[in-house]
Amino acid sequence: MSEIMTFEEIKQNYDGEWVLIAYTETNENLEVIKGKVLAHSPHKEDIYQDLESTTEQPLAIEYIGQVPEDLGFIL
Repeated sequence: MSEIMTFEEIKQNYDGEWVLIAYTETNENLEVIKGKVLAHSPHKEDIYQDLESTTEQPLAIEYIGQVPEDLGFIL
């Protein structure tokens, strides 16, 4: 999990999981273009626990996969 990957590669490798990404590049909308996956899990609580042990760096938490219709997001 130490190599920098494109977001497309991350999507191919971690479908159905939450990922913690130390991003190295974003677009104008702050969407991850490239980064290093620091942690992944099907359970978001695991990612939040891993978040506590990370050093200061730009991070993103993303869900990779189809979002269930009964799930809502607050942005």
